[in-house]
Amino acid sequence: MPQTRYVFSLAVSAFFEMPTELARGLLPDHLEPLEVRHGSGVFAVTAFHFTESMVGEYDEIVLAVIVPPKVQAGEFPKSAFYPFLLGTSTPESRAHAIDRWHLPHHMADIGVSFEQSNGKIDIRVHEDKRPILDLSVAEHGWSDVNHLYQAFMRDASGAYKVNIHMEGRFTEHEEETGHLKLYDHPMCEGLRPGEIETYPFRELWMQNGVQTFEELETLSLV
Repeated sequence: MPQTRYVFSLAVSAFFEMPTELARGLLPDHLEPLEVRHGSGVFAVTAFHFTESMVGEYDEIVLAVIVPPKVQAGEFPKSAFYPFLLGTSTPESRAHAIDRWHLPHHMADIGVSFEQSNGKIDIRVHEDKRPILDLSVAEHGWSDVNHLYQAFMRDASGAYKVNIHMEGRFTEHEEETGHLKLYDHPMCEGLRPGEIETYPFRELWMQNGVQTFEELETLSLV
């Protein structure tokens, strides 16, 4: 499979502490949560606005647990994710990600709004008029980067890993200026919002970039 490119105007993410036992319950057996301290795993929320892709323009929200990366010679991933649920704004983008990347999805169109003001971005995710989550992230100095990430996937057909390159204008910090609110919605079912920190310990924001997926790797679990 050749490399697959997605052009985006916005990619916004934040990491929140969650109980390790809650994180472990969202993972398949072959993965373990990465802990920021004993008893605390990491819940990651990422929102994208894609302007160009194989399936056109769309918005996406990714709910994930951070896991240890699979390190190989010459590869130094910035983070590794297990996306346990995604939502997208179009049926075409949903079908594409399920078929090509084995990613689990909420099977209805969602809406994502991005509002930027005074160095801050507010993101609201909803299905029709029903809210799913609100996310806020702030900027803290910008630079041009090309970062390597990893994503792990598992479905009935097997277990997979893919390297993902994120290139664009980037800001990152640990100033705890952002905020997260989870609503009563099927996408948040089982997350126990009262046990997930509402202020992120890390905030990431990339603009006008390209997300490039390498070839999908099938993992042997024997």
